[in-house]
Amino acid sequence: MPLSSTLAERVETLQHIIGYTFTNQALLFESLHSAGFYVPARSTRDGGHKDLAQVGDAVLRMVLILHGYQARKTRSTINNTISANASNANLAATGFDKTLDHFVMINPAQGRTVSNGVMASTVEALIGAVYIDSNMDIETVRSVIDTLDLGWPA
Repeated sequence: MPLSSTLAERVETLQHIIGYTFTNQALLFESLHSAGFYVPARSTRDGGHKDLAQVGDAVLRMVLILHGYQARKTRSTINNTISANASNANLAATGFDKTLDHFVMINPAQGRTVSNGVMASTVEALIGAVYIDSNMDIETVRSVIDTLDLGWPA
């Protein structure tokens, strides 16, 4: 089913924001579905993007650890960076700063406002979706993480 031009433009805008073009756009859409959001005639996981968010959380941590290891940072410094950069508060703030809330599909019972928790899990889900879509290419994911300002400070 072809995308409407409006939807195609939104997809293009989002891909520009994160610096990655999806091969499998179904992963992109899954990453934007919060739990409880229903799409008729479309098979989605029961928990919305929570499974992808779990992948994204693990990948974000792994990328931060690998970067710290390669830069010969101490375990304490690596752990502090993970605590700061991968915290739900930071993920949510980053998502709102990058205007990702304009793309999240939320449960209508939640109103029209994307909560901090949903935003944090959406950012994680996007990272997880990029990881899977890129055939688990760590450098591609690292680039997206850096584009989202979630990587190590320069």
